[in-house]
Amino acid sequence: MNLIYTKGLYESSNEYYENPLLIDQIEFGYEKFLEQRKPVYVDLPIDYSIRKSVEENSISINLVNDIDLLENIYSFNNSIREKQFLLKHNFIINTIFEAYNEIKRVFRQHIIDICLETNKDPEENFECIFIIVKTNLSPKVSLDYLDIFDEEFWLDINDNISNILEVMVRSL
Repeated sequence: MNLIYTKGLYESSNEYYENPLLIDQIEFGYEKFLEQRKPVYVDLPIDYSIRKSVEENSISINLVNDIDLLENIYSFNNSIREKQFLLKHNFIINTIFEAYNEIKRVFRQHIIDICLETNKDPEENFECIFIIVKTNLSPKVSLDYLDIFDEEFWLDINDNISNILEVMVRSL
């Protein structure tokens, strides 16, 4: 059993001060994060009033945490616009996480960067967001990989999502 001993690490801790923290209590891994999609609390030296407010506001906090996590794995072209779009269309966030794994699986070492970029057409009153896969491949080969991605993953995506979320490649 792996333990993280908290004694001495937190000078102003409360009742948890001398209790070891099981490593198994801490969740790691992207797949587990997506499976649960709910707050997980670990016995840490934390003020109860802060913990209570997190429980009461968990939906909005989880949404902000998800967007921050997306910003860590994707490059945002215009961070404010992308975040506003994701807050407004939060139902696409799971698909964006899943798409990241599938893009990594299909394009593998040929990926230079994966970006999120919003696009707004004021004349049509339409807004969407693009996942842009930048590769070191030729344009033709990049499109071949995109076809594989489409067939193995993207074509199964719900139309409500694929109408405002698109995947494209750019050869660099």
